[in-house]
Amino acid sequence: MGSPCYRSTYGTVIRPLLKNEEYDLDLVCQLALSKDQMLQIALKKLIGDEVKSYADAHDFKDPAKEKRRCWRLNYQDDVSFHMDILPSIPDDEQFVALLVSQSIPKKFAVETAAITDKKHTHYEEVSDDWPKSNPRGFAGWFESRMKAVAQTRRAMLVANQAYASIGDVPPYEWKTPLQRSIQILKRHRDVMFRTDPDRKPISMIITTLSAHAYGGEIELYAALSNIVDRMPQFVRETQPRVPNPVNPAEDFADKWAKDSNLEKNFWDWHTQVRTDIDNLCKPLNEDQVQRSLRSKFDVDLSFNRAKQIATLSGGAVAAIPRKAPTVIHSAPKPWCDDA
Repeated sequence: MGSPCYRSTYGTVIRPLLKNEEYDLDLVCQLALSKDQMLQIALKKLIGDEVKSYADAHDFKDPAKEKRRCWRLNYQDDVSFHMDILPSIPDDEQFVALLVSQSIPKKFAVETAAITDKKHTHYEEVSDDWPKSNPRGFAGWFESRMKAVAQTRRAMLVANQAYASIGDVPPYEWKTPLQRSIQILKRHRDVMFRTDPDRKPISMIITTLSAHAYGGEIELYAALSNIVDRMPQFVRETQPRVPNPVNPAEDFADKWAKDSNLEKNFWDWHTQVRTDIDNLCKPLNEDQVQRSLRSKFDVDLSFNRAKQIATLSGGAVAAIPRKAPTVIHSAPKPWCDDA
């Protein structure tokens, strides 16, 4: 009855900055059912019963918790993390056709899913109108933005017998300049908003804008600086402000309309990160490197490593062109948002 669960693996996870923060894993559980066979509330309960049984069987300290759109399991192992499990069923063919008519590649459009939402008008009714999401399609789009650049590393991993074929190498192993740039940008954001983390720009906005802005640069600094420079080009002046690339009607920045401070925070962060990245090209001594990276990225470096970077900042780093050649011509609204 069900297809295998799917876990988002963009390869952009970063270590939580604060002690009370956890790693957040997202899992999509899709059942091969149709909207006339199942109510949203029934699907949510069906998946929830399985999740709670799993938690009981493995003696979880905290029981499975129902959220607005998903179920949450809190793990307390060596690394604290929680897993959000999103119930879903395949969306109907008419909506897939609509997406294709809006220039969404069919290979991404067919992954669209109907999901559950306790606040939805038809949550307890038989209806064709379900909330929509497309995490698989988004993952495919994100991978397409960096696949060409990842070929060398994927081939190396196969040559080293870490994987049997290039197709077997998962995206989190690609370690492309795009993935590393997003990790740096998310870390900078976390440090900037460490005293008010609920007000920081959400990761899906940063991931989506970064993937749009990535031009296929091979060098990390060129990728990072160009991504930040190009980001504003992909923020629309009208809604949807930051549309989901595989579902244009979905706006990752929809909360900006309800709270203008959230948009202001994004642009304040963007201005600051652009300044801080530009400063990396300026000649710095070892002490300046250590203080800058500690204050902006929460990174502590040894004196020797700081000395290496200080040497680069006056030469090799500064020499990296801001506009590298483009080689590519071709990030789940928060599922458990209780707001």
